[in-house]
Amino acid sequence: MIRINLLPVREIKRRVRARQQITFFVLSLIALLVFLGLAGFLQASKVSRMQQQLTAIKQDTTRYTKILREIKQLEKDKNLLEKQIGIIHKLKSESSLTVHILDEVANRTPTKRMWLTSLSQKGNTLELQGMALDNRTIAGYMESLKQSPYIKSVNLASSSLKKYADKDLKAFSLSCSIGVPDEKELENKVAVTSGKGSVKQQADKKLKNFARSMHVTPSEDREKYISQQSK
Repeated sequence: MIRINLLPVREIKRRVRARQQITFFVLSLIALLVFLGLAGFLQASKVSRMQQQLTAIKQDTTRYTKILREIKQLEKDKNLLEKQIGIIHKLKSESSLTVHILDEVANRTPTKRMWLTSLSQKGNTLELQGMALDNRTIAGYMESLKQSPYIKSVNLASSSLKKYADKDLKAFSLSCSIGVPDEKELENKVAVTSGKGSVKQQADKKLKNFARSMHVTPSEDREKYISQQSK
């Protein structure tokens, strides 16, 4: 009987497998190290880029912060300027309204039957006080004021008897709501007042009328006229 010793062959195969496993492990380890090195390099590059971007963002933030402060200051200056312009427009509008109101009151006051002793304007409210021959004169005056495009409403605040030149007259107080009319009302007013002389002539006439309506007429002439009306 022939016997063959296979131990050396098995040992050789085991050693070959071991060397293969070691070789595979080493190659795997080298591949892993290469992969880790490449990943680290990529991460380092990414971090470097991000740091550069962060530095650029900080620089932009500093620059934009300065610009933002300037914009906010400009907005404050703009708001302040708008408020000042608004105040100027308001004052201009109120001044123009006051001129027109004085004109309307002067033209509509029947100086031969009444006169004004006080006129005051506060905002959109006009207060008138005066003396009239009778209630009918006051009522007619109120209706005349209501026809003005600058006077929105007229209310009789008070009315009482008062002695003047030994005659019983009516002391009255009116409260009026005033405002700037729209373009249509102004056009109607211009159409009505056109053809009444030059601007200077109209201004002189309005000034005289307003002076008469505000108790400037000599008292002796007024008393004489009241005595004639009372007969």
